Amino acid sequence: MLLFFRVRFVHTNIIVALFSTLPAFANTSHGDISSYNQKNYGIENIKVGANMDLFTASRNFGPENSQAELTIREVELSLEAQINPWLYGMIFLTKPSDGPFDVEEATVLADPGYGIRIKAGKYRNEFGLLNTIHEPERPQISLPLPVNEYLGEEQLREPGITIGKKIEFGNNRRGGVSFALLNGENAVAFNEAQSKDKGYSGKLYYGYESSEVAYQFGYSALTGKNDAAGNFSTDLQALDFRYMFNPDYAEKYDYSARFMLLGEVLHNQREISTSNTITSQGYWVVADYQFIRAHHVGVGLESTEGIIDSSIRKDAYSMHYSWYYSSHGRLQLEARRLNTNNIDNGLEILLQWNIVLGSHSEKPLLQILSVD
Repeated sequence: MLLFFRVRFVHTNIIVALFSTLPAFANTSHGDISSYNQKNYGIENIKVGANMDLFTASRNFGPENSQAELTIREVELSLEAQINPWLYGMIFLTKPSDGPFDVEEATVLADPGYGIRIKAGKYRNEFGLLNTIHEPERPQISLPLPVNEYLGEEQLREPGITIGKKIEFGNNRRGGVSFALLNGENAVAFNEAQSKDKGYSGKLYYGYESSEVAYQFGYSALTGKNDAAGNFSTDLQALDFRYMFNPDYAEKYDYSARFMLLGEVLHNQREISTSNTITSQGYWVVADYQFIRAHHVGVGLESTEGIIDSSIRKDAYSMHYSWYYSSHGRLQLEARRLNTNNIDNGLEILLQWNIVLGSHSEKPLLQILSVD
């Protein structure tokens, strides 16, 4: 248990360790870096990235509730290093539109062998399909209604430790399993860890790929306490899927498949008293077609029941167009029709311009598909 309590402070140590290498690199020519690394730290490479997410929205939710905004939604700086052949570190600093720079992620990944990978620090948990994807890189600009309802806008991004193992089945098929111990800081699911209880999660993975098709399925489970006294629990499960036709159609771009269908079904159980547990469900699905390289059109459908009152239902459908003007830079337009049983009913038009000054290549915990 002592190991886990140190997780709260590990991201600070990672920052110190990685940034301490930079002064020496600043005075080293490119041709000397390899020799310098081998003789001193054994760092095989170091990479700095940066991107800026410009966002504008127009929302028509009735004559008394129309909104318009233009903002720099997020600025992100990243630093990644292969510290040695079995240890990788990364730091993501993020500045949201309404706050200062903060450490979004700071973590290390260790590969001790036998297909096992260990991840520790502050990071995005493996739960579901979207949790590990940074905001500017989601398939659509908006966050699906059930994900927002059960986990909030930040989703699961907190200190923890995860251990996973990838399994090769042969014939282009592979799977995996992972387990995580979390601080339980999510405000929606766990009441910001006021009870000081930890959260637990796990995931099963299975995937197949060829030059024609690729698909992946995942099953995730999450549990933790949702009240200050630690008497009541939240349990959340997610079944996710991703299917791609001609997955390498535009291989140098994000979302490279000619056609992609992805989505998720979520099931939430939240105890609110000793005799009352609220059960609710939600789902989302997105279809995306790359009609010519770097140009996408698609549609989305989403629905959720309320986390406290399952009789309250929210629905939405959407259309999007995306243009990748570079491998990772994207301009996306999304039109989304919302029916949320409150004042936020109507049409919203969202426009995102993701400016990538230096891309990051964050390693997945378990790479089930090579396109990841």
